[in-house]
Amino acid sequence: MKRTAILLSVLLALPFTAHADETSRKAKAQEIVNLLHMDRLMKQMMDGITQQTKAMTAQMAGGTISPAQQAKLDAFQKKVFTLIDAQMGWKAMEPTYIDLYAKTFTEAELDGMVNFYKSPAGISMVDKLPGLTTQAQQLIGQKMVSLQPQLKQLTEDFQKDIASTTPATTKQP
Repeated sequence: MKRTAILLSVLLALPFTAHADETSRKAKAQEIVNLLHMDRLMKQMMDGITQQTKAMTAQMAGGTISPAQQAKLDAFQKKVFTLIDAQMGWKAMEPTYIDLYAKTFTEAELDGMVNFYKSPAGISMVDKLPGLTTQAQQLIGQKMVSLQPQLKQLTEDFQKDIASTTPATTKQP
């Protein structure tokens, strides 16, 4: 009888322990998200999306546009940006990021990350990573530019090869 009572007590306490672990992991995930300045990274990403959207909608409008058309374009862009921000802005995405970190990493891993990102090396990494990423993107862009002639030639060769193996179409009477 005593064993049954102990077993029952342990089984009843398990959901509370699991909830406490999940709450602790979410709190640590929140701390990681804050230490990584994910809000700034998301803002940079959203700024890029905004610029791309502006360019795309301006291109849709054509060359020279009247003031009335510009007003409509501005209103349209505002609606697009509001929609994108509501779905992908930091306020909308923060809980998703926290859940993602909490589900992906163990509590011990989160503790290690918190310790690292609070250290001088971790702080330095977070501060320097955006610039490093920009430099890496520029280098990749330069490599892609230098590869374009070769890629163009490969594409042309491929198109010729495909065309030579495609059966000729005949007209139906």
